Amino acid sequence: MLDLFLKTTTKASYYTYGSTASTAATEDFFENFATLGAGLIALFVVLAIICLAIIIFIIVCNCKIFAKAGQQWWKALIPLYNSWVETKIAGLAWWWYPIFVGLTALIAGRGGDNFVLCIALTLVSFNYCYGMAKKFGKSNGFAVLLAFIPIVGLPMLAFGSAKYDKDAKVDENGIFSIK
Repeated sequence: MLDLFLKTTTKASYYTYGSTASTAATEDFFENFATLGAGLIALFVVLAIICLAIIIFIIVCNCKIFAKAGQQWWKALIPLYNSWVETKIAGLAWWWYPIFVGLTALIAGRGGDNFVLCIALTLVSFNYCYGMAKKFGKSNGFAVLLAFIPIVGLPMLAFGSAKYDKDAKVDENGIFSIK
């Protein structure tokens, strides 16, 4: 019985405020917390480098696609203007450009919280991808790949054997043509 009492009082004194034992436990906690913070920072840096590499790769692919389509490659680097040129490359009517840019701005302004706007932008983006696929002689399935997994579709267009055909038949309304 005395032995149980001594173990209980020893544990209680370990957590007494200001004792050496509680200070050591607090220091251990902060050392572990600092290690965790350093690990999270390292993870963030690695992920940022990976994201930057992917962004640069996508930009290079777009420059190559623009060059294949007979446009100057540098036009792919200019925000908003590159979407205008893509509209022409895809063979869509001019009014698709303000729809695309307007939906993108609305979603960005609202923080992407409107499901209907996101679906509308997805359809408009697919329309662009459909036109691009047809102009490069690809199938409807490739348009789906280009729309939903662009990290795979863009390099296939850019570095593959696909040739741009400016005379390829694409309705200016894209997938929304009414016949």
